Amino acid sequence: MRGNWWRRGLVLAMASLLTVAVARAQTAPPGDVHREAVDASRYPWSAIGKLYNETGGACTAVIISRDKALTAAHCIFNYRTRRFIPPAALHFLAGYHIGQFSAHARVASYDMGPGFDPLRYDQTSSADWAVLTLTELLPANIAPLKLSEHLSPWGTKAVIAGYPQDRAFALTADGDCELHESIEGGRLLLHTCRGIDGYSGAPILVSSAENKIEIAGIHIASFQSSGGQNVLAIPAYIIQRALMEEDDRGPPGLYAVNNMAGDVHGPNALA
Repeated sequence: MRGNWWRRGLVLAMASLLTVAVARAQTAPPGDVHREAVDASRYPWSAIGKLYNETGGACTAVIISRDKALTAAHCIFNYRTRRFIPPAALHFLAGYHIGQFSAHARVASYDMGPGFDPLRYDQTSSADWAVLTLTELLPANIAPLKLSEHLSPWGTKAVIAGYPQDRAFALTADGDCELHESIEGGRLLLHTCRGIDGYSGAPILVSSAENKIEIAGIHIASFQSSGGQNVLAIPAYIIQRALMEEDDRGPPGLYAVNNMAGDVHGPNALA
């Protein structure tokens, strides 16, 4: 089956987990950025931040509302203890740059993709996303980025931005990439952005039909297949649909998490 071919060659490059032309607010992301430094204080880069945990790991996360940030779910799992990291041990630093940041927020709770189990990653990678609910509202001058409500077509030009381990203290962006096909029934997206350690949870930005910037997906992993290395993302529309269903349904939360990996934290996590 087309949706399962990639599993046979899956080799995860898990993340343990800057000046170029800066896009103006609500304009398309620049297409000529190639692993270059960007101004973390300017939109859209200001909506991206570094996610630290008190066990020593770090990933990238992106602001999707004034009290929520999106990242990869494996970023909140401690592989040494084989348990999920408590929300209180997570710190989100918006617009982080060499020790400076525009806002610091702790995490009150988080919700993960249904069924995600980091110890069964090849079977549950399509649920490798987490929405972090922050303990306080972020400043109003930090504009969130919108999740795309549809799957972008093959060949769509994209920009990925995050905190790779080789430049861990400054936000970098790479515009030399594009989106490819979706697999697993549309729950995973292949792309050509460089999947460097530390980029886990990094947003992949595209231009909408209205020439606005939006999130097409978040980077999660890379793998080897017969054709070489490929890179995986969770499509944003999958996350958007889950959030809309959550809003329609109301409490309790819908995120049923496979708990084989250890503790689940947060008011919407179901054992």
